[in-house]
Amino acid sequence: MERGLLNIVNYGRHDRFRHVIICLTEAGEFARQLRSPSCQVIELRKKPGNDLRLASRIAQTVRECGVTVLHARGWPTLIETAFAACLAGIDATIYGFHGKTVGDLAGLGAVRRLAQAIALRRYHRVVTLNQRMRVDLSAEGYLSEERIHVIANGVDLKTFSPSARKIDIRMHFGLPPTRFIIGNIARLDPVKNHEVILRALSRFKVRAERPYFLLVGEGEYRPVLERVIRQLDLEEDVRLMGYSNRIADLLNCMDVYVQSSLYEGFSNTILEAMACGLPIVATDVGGTADLFSDDQEGHFFHEKDDRTLALVLGTLQAEPNKREVMGMAARNRACELFSIERMVRSYEAMYLGLVS
Repeated sequence: MERGLLNIVNYGRHDRFRHVIICLTEAGEFARQLRSPSCQVIELRKKPGNDLRLASRIAQTVRECGVTVLHARGWPTLIETAFAACLAGIDATIYGFHGKTVGDLAGLGAVRRLAQAIALRRYHRVVTLNQRMRVDLSAEGYLSEERIHVIANGVDLKTFSPSARKIDIRMHFGLPPTRFIIGNIARLDPVKNHEVILRALSRFKVRAERPYFLLVGEGEYRPVLERVIRQLDLEEDVRLMGYSNRIADLLNCMDVYVQSSLYEGFSNTILEAMACGLPIVATDVGGTADLFSDDQEGHFFHEKDDRTLALVLGTLQAEPNKREVMGMAARNRACELFSIERMVRSYEAMYLGLVS
């Protein structure tokens, strides 16, 4: 979600749009990557739990900044932003549904469903990332699908592109130069389901045949993953790199991109991996099936099936020509359907349509 917002600001028309990003808590790493000279980042530093003053604080901020369109992103912003728009007299509002947490996967409670249904009707536009998410939000929010717009995420096809310097880049990051490397880029969170990748690696009994796993990202779940790595005796086969802003370079260190999530709305990192010419192995959850086709740009596996994942990885490791064909197909699909220019122009047209 943050990556999508960053792309709208950085690749948008700075001469026509001025962005104000209101962070309910604090700004994160992406704030340092903003390139728009007029973009403001405001931290409300909300404490954990409910804050009855939050709507009035948002309203005061948007009045002071002269906001014309108020765009809320995700459940934590849904209700307070609807109230804030009323308080501030903003009559152009958008709500974006970008995905679920691991707690949401068990189903929404009656109170949450009712609050969501009421709040959604306060917005002039509701937008999500793909058809599956559109159907999901329609059912949970008791909202007609016709009221929900779909705008797919996009990727910078120049920044994210295949590199011929794979060995040099690996050595720069201290990665094994000749091993078969699989990778994932995500926050370390239970919903990302990284344990299934670790269990798949443990099925390779001969270490020389075992893929090397590069996991880029940080989060509170790191101690759990470190414990599993020790239990499975994978210390020499896994690198927990932590946060990095060198994503394009790190993708070009990999041979295959693996996405193991229990839920994904519309994965930017899969798009970026495809643009870098990587075959994708992913769970068929959320909107991932809209990104690539099974046995063409990659393969799907069930989120608990480490056995099938190990077999797929073993096959791709043994067949470099197959990897190359799938990677080229992935790059071509990203170029054809998921350019960042298409995404940004769609959002900007929505903003202008609301104002006019």
